[in-house]
Amino acid sequence: MTAVTENCINSIMTQIASKYKFTNWQYSRDKFECIAQNYFGILIPVVLTGYRAEKYIEIPIVLKLAPTNEKSRVSGAVTAMFAREIYIYTSIFEIYQEMQQSCAFTSKLVIPKCYLVCKEFCKEFIALENMCTQGYKPFTTGFFLNLEHIIVSLKTLARFHAFSFILKETNKNTYDEITKVCIPLTEKSNKRYIDIMIDRLSKALDKFKETEYVPLLQTLKDNCVTYFQEAIDLVKGKCICHGDIWKENILFKYEGNVPVNACLIDYQTSRESSPAVDTLYLIISSTDTELRQKHFHKLLDTYFQTFDQMLSEATLITDKVYSREMFNNDLKIVWPACLITANTALWLSSGLQQEGHVRSKLVWNTSEEMERAVNNYKNKIKSIINDFCSYGFLNLETVK
Repeated sequence: MTAVTENCINSIMTQIASKYKFTNWQYSRDKFECIAQNYFGILIPVVLTGYRAEKYIEIPIVLKLAPTNEKSRVSGAVTAMFAREIYIYTSIFEIYQEMQQSCAFTSKLVIPKCYLVCKEFCKEFIALENMCTQGYKPFTTGFFLNLEHIIVSLKTLARFHAFSFILKETNKNTYDEITKVCIPLTEKSNKRYIDIMIDRLSKALDKFKETEYVPLLQTLKDNCVTYFQEAIDLVKGKCICHGDIWKENILFKYEGNVPVNACLIDYQTSRESSPAVDTLYLIISSTDTELRQKHFHKLLDTYFQTFDQMLSEATLITDKVYSREMFNNDLKIVWPACLITANTALWLSSGLQQEGHVRSKLVWNTSEEMERAVNNYKNKIKSIINDFCSYGFLNLETVK
């Protein structure tokens, strides 16, 4: 990542102080107690203090800045992702906040305040409320979420999806404008990303050679483009989805040691998609097979009950908008795209991607470490595939 100069930070803070009419202001760098994995941005916590109308005010802020080095910018992906996230915070979330104020929802979607953004090329930034100061923090005690955390996550995701459906039903013109920015993931819209998925399937085939999983992985690779297109064309319902929803992009608020609410972050890949994609991907990427085997259907119920409640409170009939039957149908369509995406993400998060523009945060120094990492990766992929078989999504014996 490119180093961020103090002059750059000072310039941003000057703009924020001016926007909010601060006098005698200053800022200080803060630090995170714990931080989740972040691949496409530089995160800097700061605290802005000063006076407004003779009242002392303190604002904890997280600056999210785009990397400017050539390696990060050459493909254009960073530029597109920051433009997308800026749009989410400055357009979509303003609409969602207005919706929350006009309807007495039992539970609110937690949305960080956005203080300032910059869209200028190679100077992009987003200045957000530091949710850690509100008691929200990432889950860093293990690779997978436990039952309490995944339930809170799914409820929050359901609220996020519900707002999109409500908007589509009540203001379709605005929703249609949003979909021009948050376009679906297909080969046409993001060929480079699809190519990365196919490359990671090739790597998976190498690691799984001479196993029963080869025919499935080969089929996924050969039909990758088709599976992502079908996840758009064949589903019963679409909304604005997160696009990269796993535990690293969720902050949790606790009472005691129990998670009671969550805040979704990192909307750089948000897009129109089936809510089944976000839901299934969150479950398979952020829980282990033991939890899924015991609670998979309960997790789906939890998600949909929250979704149904939100629509009902907005005086919409869920069965007419997006029924449970439609949701179940979509799960059976989108699982290949979810598995392909999970393979790419798990390869990266397991420390196996040591080259290219986006590299693993974990670096293994010995062959023994690498071997353990490969085995962990393989076990995670095998468990997802085996669980998909148990859900009736596929049958390994019939895959050619």
